[in-house]
Amino acid sequence: MSALHLPAGTGATQVFLGTTMTVKLGEAETGGALTLIEQECPPGFATPWHVHRHDDEAFYVLSGTVRLYCDERSWQAGAGAFVLLPRRRPHAFANREDAPLRLLQLTWPAGFEHFAAEVAACGTGPGPLAEVAARHGYQIVGPPPDADA
Repeated sequence: MSALHLPAGTGATQVFLGTTMTVKLGEAETGGALTLIEQECPPGFATPWHVHRHDDEAFYVLSGTVRLYCDERSWQAGAGAFVLLPRRRPHAFANREDAPLRLLQLTWPAGFEHFAAEVAACGTGPGPLAEVAARHGYQIVGPPPDADA
């Protein structure tokens, strides 16, 4: 691994499940250590309940408010908040606000960027998403959480 500087607005950008993801660092840049993604989620966005089998995931909220769900817990996190979601724990997150949500997503070890790129390339229907997720060590375990949950 070598030193790296990315000016603002740079990185590979793709649409992932209706969000805009910009990969800042991934497997190639970190020797497989981690992936860092800047993500913008529109109002109403929610992930399905899912499990990461091989990587831990963390979020740092840049702006907006994210609603997080992990196991039986649920909480909100606003700008400046940090959240850690350990591997092998069912979780989901959503933007229940009327404004976009911006966050940094960190996963380690690296590899999430490959999953995101494949999903972006093949579409986001329930069948393809579950199949692509399984190939990358993720399991879809339920629909997005209800807005009231």
